[in-house]
Order: sequence, then C-alpha cells, then structure tokens
Amino acid sequence: MCETVAALRAAGIRIGSTTGYTDEMMAIVAREAKKAGYEPDCMFTPDSTGHMGRPYPYMIFCNMEALQVTSVAAVMKVGDTISDILEAKNAGVTAVGIVEGSSELGVSRAEWEALSGTAREALAREVEKRYRDAGADYVIADIRGVLECVADSTL
Repeated sequence: MCETVAALRAAGIRIGSTTGYTDEMMAIVAREAKKAGYEPDCMFTPDSTGHMGRPYPYMIFCNMEALQVTSVAAVMKVGDTISDILEAKNAGVTAVGIVEGSSELGVSRAEWEALSGTAREALAREVEKRYRDAGADYVIADIRGVLECVADSTL
C-alpha cells in the first residue's frame, strides 16, 4: 500500500479519506496507520458532516474543500464497500471498488489465501458484480490497481 501511495504522491495526487468510523475511532486507526507509513492529507468522518456519512457525498465534498479541488471530475473515490461506491456516485466522482481484503469480500486474509484459485475467482466475480451493480466505474483486485485507474481516467 505504501508504495502505491508514494507513487500517487510522486504524480502530484493528494489523498483525502472518508470513513464510516467516528473521530474517536479514527484517532486510534490513524495513529496506527501512520506508524505503518500511511497518512492521508486529510480525513473526514460522519462527525464532520452532522452524522451524514456514506452514502451521502458530504465527506467527499469536505475533502475537496480541504484539498482545494475545484471539480468532482478530478476526484476518485476508492473503497471496499457498496456504501463507498454509492458515496462516490452521489458525489459525482469516479468510483473504484477494491476486492481483496474488502469488507464486501467478507473473508480474512487467511481465509482468502486458503481458498482454491477457482474459489477465489468466483468470490471475486461476485464482489465485482455487486460493485458494478452499485455503479462502480472500476473494480480492482487490490490497492495497486489504483495506479492503472488513474492512468486510464481523465483525472
């Protein structure tokens, strides 16, 4: 993940975060993520938007304001839930769903790795279908796929 974030930053892309967690919960998560080498440029929780989190678009708009992004056409929302995809669609931004390690996949890393290749493919196809049905513009296996999405998009 950190390599992908470094590549995005090297390309001049800033990173904002939205979550269903509260500010109190994110204080813990953000501290641990920073220790692991990840820190977004800004982050908003439903606490920032009158408790109107996903699928409402307001946390994305808060990120846009904080990052001084003037157009939704320049924003890509990457997430691991249907709520993330709906948040993106409601904000009018590019929606990207991540399969592996996602909440939507619903299995632990150990469970995923224990599956046969055929079982993994079938489960990944199910998740992709749910993301596509929700309106995802892209579906990627893991965070590394974001770089291809950025290269392919008009951002």
